[in-house]
Amino acid sequence: MSDKTFTFIDNPTQLQTAAETMAQCKVLCVDTEFHRESTYYPEFALLQIYGNSQCWIIDPIKLPDLQPIWELMANPDILKVFHAAHQDVEIIFKESGKMPLPLFDTQVAGALLGYGQQVGFGNLVQRVTKKLLPKGESFTDWKARPLTAKQLTYAADDVIWLMPVFQHLQERLEATGRTSWLQEEQCRLCDEATYNNNESEVFWRVKGASKLKGKHLAALREMAAWRERGAKSRDIPRRRMLADEPLIEIARRDTLSKETMQRMRGINDGFIKRFGDDVIEAWQLGIDSPEESWPKLAPRSHNTKGTDLRLEMLDTLVRLKAEEGEIATPILASKSDLSELASWGFRCKGDVPDVACLHGWRYELVGRDLVKLLRSEVCMYINPKTGFPVIMPISESGEE
Repeated sequence: MSDKTFTFIDNPTQLQTAAETMAQCKVLCVDTEFHRESTYYPEFALLQIYGNSQCWIIDPIKLPDLQPIWELMANPDILKVFHAAHQDVEIIFKESGKMPLPLFDTQVAGALLGYGQQVGFGNLVQRVTKKLLPKGESFTDWKARPLTAKQLTYAADDVIWLMPVFQHLQERLEATGRTSWLQEEQCRLCDEATYNNNESEVFWRVKGASKLKGKHLAALREMAAWRERGAKSRDIPRRRMLADEPLIEIARRDTLSKETMQRMRGINDGFIKRFGDDVIEAWQLGIDSPEESWPKLAPRSHNTKGTDLRLEMLDTLVRLKAEEGEIATPILASKSDLSELASWGFRCKGDVPDVACLHGWRYELVGRDLVKLLRSEVCMYINPKTGFPVIMPISESGEE
C-alpha cells in the first residue's frame, strides 16, 4: 500500500470541492488510465491528480462532466506534470477541447538528463527516489467497477511519486542550464495539431509506405485518408477498417476491381460488399492525381566515397558529446541524420542538410562541431593522459 492517502471522487459535490482545493496548487501531477484496444479514441477510465500533498482519483465514468477540472487544466498559472504525456494530453484535449498548458513531461526531462531516451516511470522513480513501485496492475481493467483498493493505490502512486521525480528533474535542468531544452523538446507535445490527425498525412505511418512511390504512393494517401475517416466515424481501430498489409497491396496495383480484392488475403467478402466501391474510388483518385501532387519520399543518402568512414567519425563525436553532457546518444543525433551528413560531407557543397541535430540546443551541443569536422575545421585525437578523444581546432593542432 502507498504510504500516502488519496480521495476517490465519483459525485459532483466532491468534484467541485476538490477542484477548489486544486486551484490553490502551483503544480499538479496528472495521469490517466484508459483502454484503446477496440476503439479509435481512447476510452477514458480514470483521472489521477496530486498537488500540495493531496491526491485525488476521479471517476470519469460516473462523472462524465469534469468541467471544473478542465478549467484547471487550462489554467496558465498551474503547471501540469505528466510522464510520457502524449496520450494523457490527447485524452484531456479530446474531452475538454483545451490543452493542459503549461506542462512538464518527466520522460522528456529524464532523456535530457541522461536517464535514457524513453525511460519508464517505475524505472525513473526507483533511480530518483529509491522507491520500488509494484507492477501488479499494469494490465488491469480500469473500466471495471467497483475498483479494488489495490487498483486505486496503484493509480494513486502514479501521481504521488511523480512529484518528487519532477522536483528532482526540474532542479537538475536548472542546474545544468537545460530548462530551455525541455521547452524546445516539448513544442510538439504542446501543439494542438499533434492531436488532430491530418488525414492527408496519415499514410506516412502505414507500415510499408516507404516501399511505394509515385502514383502508387498517391493511391495509398487517398486510401489511408478514407480509412482514417471511417475509423473515426465508427470509433474503431484502423486495422478494423482495413489492415496495413492489404492497404499496401491494393496501393501497389496498376489495375483494381472487386474481383482483384477477392483474391487478396486479409480482405473478406463482407468488407468488399460494404466498402469495395469506396476503396476503388479512393485508389482511383490517387492513381489519377497529377504527378506534381504525388507524395515525395525524402531523398536517400548517396553512398559516396568514404561515407562509412565519415559516419564512424561523426558517430564518435556524437558519443563523445553525449558522454560529456550525460545524455543519451540517440537523443543528440539519429543514425539517419548522421548518414545524411556523412554523404553531404564528401564535398561539403550546397546547403547543409536540414536534420534535427543542426537545430536548437542540439546544434549548440554537437551540431556545430559535426559540420566543422566535415569541413576539416576541427579534428579529433586521443588524449594520451586520459585515453579519451578530444576535439581541437585544426589551427591549434599544428596541422597545415
